[in-house]
Amino acid sequence: MTTATKAYIFECSSNTYLDCVEKSLFGSNKPWPLEIKAGDYCLLHHYEIGGLLGLWQATCDGGRNLVPKIWGGKFPFQVRVKLLLPKPTEVPQKLLFDRGINPAVGRFDNCIDDYLAEDLIQSLLGDVS
Repeated sequence: MTTATKAYIFECSSNTYLDCVEKSLFGSNKPWPLEIKAGDYCLLHHYEIGGLLGLWQATCDGGRNLVPKIWGGKFPFQVRVKLLLPKPTEVPQKLLFDRGINPAVGRFDNCIDDYLAEDLIQSLLGDVS
């Protein structure tokens, strides 16, 4: 039995972006990151600029307070990640629209799974190959 591909979308602001990228750690104030397993893919939605950035992969299962005092403790549900692309790269709007994802609503579902996640991941990684 193969495991479905999953991609999780975290939110960041200008205040939290650098910590996310420099510390390779994403967090949320809601418990959904506890569902993340090592190897799952992660994207980062910078809601102040409207960009969806990728592509990271979880290096551990999601947990609570992996780095307790980061972000003033406001985002205790965390996962460690590694960047899979040479640098954080904005996901092209067309790539999202072509897959039925509408970034105009300002927020994304926290989890994209199955064929949609697989297709999005392959499209992003294919841009690097």
